[in-house]
Amino acid sequence: MYEFTFLTPDRGAGFVKRLEAEGLSVGVARDPMAEEATTISIPDDISDELADRIEGWYEEETQAAEAELFRDGRAAAAISGVVRVTLADGQSSFAPIEPSVMSRMLSVLSSDEVGEFVDRVAHAVEHPDDTPACARRED
Repeated sequence: MYEFTFLTPDRGAGFVKRLEAEGLSVGVARDPMAEEATTISIPDDISDELADRIEGWYEEETQAAEAELFRDGRAAAAISGVVRVTLADGQSSFAPIEPSVMSRMLSVLSSDEVGEFVDRVAHAVEHPDDTPACARRED
């Protein structure tokens, strides 16, 4: 499943229309922890060409929303990067990330890869292990 997060007032409505026009099954969910966040999901069994187009659309949508916020003078308050951290007991928290750092991370990693990285860090914090990395076995 591919997931895209929108923190915009329209909650990615234009993006959803484009996805539906491609005949994709689209899931839209508000985040229970951050009401302003909307997650849009689509199946991951799509062609690489379509995935690339969708990534381009997502980038267009987020850049347009950012430009509008700057035009309206609301950018400082509205633009932020967050990573959801889910702990072993099921609790979650949003960790704020400097927008420029988030942008650089997402330019080389998928959101799933960032999520996996964060999950591993959270697991390491909750389950400390001082075994040297060279002596560890992958789970």
